[in-house]
Amino acid sequence: MATAEADPEVHTNLMQAVVLEQYGDEENLKIESIPWPKITADQVLIRVQAASVNPIDWKIRQGMLKWIIPAQLPATLGFDVAGEIAEVGYSAKQQGWNVGDQVMAFSDQALGGGYAEYIAVDSKVIVAKPGGCSFEEAAAIPLAATTAWKALVKLGQLHAGDDVLINGASGGVGTYAVQIAKALGANVTAVCSLDNHQLVRELGADDTIDYHATQFTRVGRTFDIVFDAVSKSSFHECRRILKPQGHYIATLPSVESVGMSMISRFQKQSCHVVLARPDGDILKSLTALANEGKLRTVLDTVFPLNEVAAAHRKSEGGHVVGKIVLHVSNEMPDEKSQPEQ
Repeated sequence: MATAEADPEVHTNLMQAVVLEQYGDEENLKIESIPWPKITADQVLIRVQAASVNPIDWKIRQGMLKWIIPAQLPATLGFDVAGEIAEVGYSAKQQGWNVGDQVMAFSDQALGGGYAEYIAVDSKVIVAKPGGCSFEEAAAIPLAATTAWKALVKLGQLHAGDDVLINGASGGVGTYAVQIAKALGANVTAVCSLDNHQLVRELGADDTIDYHATQFTRVGRTFDIVFDAVSKSSFHECRRILKPQGHYIATLPSVESVGMSMISRFQKQSCHVVLARPDGDILKSLTALANEGKLRTVLDTVFPLNEVAAAHRKSEGGHVVGKIVLHVSNEMPDEKSQPEQ
């Protein structure tokens, strides 16, 4: 038998979920009643309280990534969730997970599945929700913060004392990147609009650059790591501000970045494209930072699930400060979940 423990309220029933019927604009996202998922021995079923919206979601929706991430539609998007465990598989139970545990997860499903009242995920991709976070704040962390951690720590080989430049520092990935770099002892230069300089300084940035006034690729300084969290530059443009053994990291693959990532293996300066995948160990490191008060979520807007189309439109429009989150539970989000005005 796959499950060892279940919430008595969970039974064979229908749940509300956002379903993508076909590729196209945000109006193709429909709220439908579908069967809630059945779990295997290694999985847990999470009653989703909140799920975040990431740019990859609307890129999948538009069909931009169908050659990279093949999809069998209809499907449900959403890689980030936070909620409570409603059912536990036998093996997951042996790892210490129980019904009622509050968790966050980076979904290991092909297209996510998080825009729904319930989601089944492998127990290896969940962690306990940080104690000081609301469900909305926790749901924003997994994909974006994992991207930032992998870029800086895994690819950039960040060490205390390194000089790090983060482009797009006020965005979803960028706000986490600033905090991670600072927590690990780096000297952080944040590139964003002047309106967001105070925010990124509060997050830990030592210096700021207004991209409207200054082209960051032409500043008279060099950096150990240049992390372009919004992929608005190129390795070629950034080489002049990289130290002799510096690392350039982008979040979106391009012909140049893929080619240079291969060529730069034989050069001192390196080029990387970061691709985030579910990683329980990284999530544990992020949770530790959050519990220590060194990592927090900046919420731009919290939308109810039935306004998912509006959430996608806002994300596509750019200039999002921090993260966009969907409130999935029927209960109202607590005041702590609302973005500061």
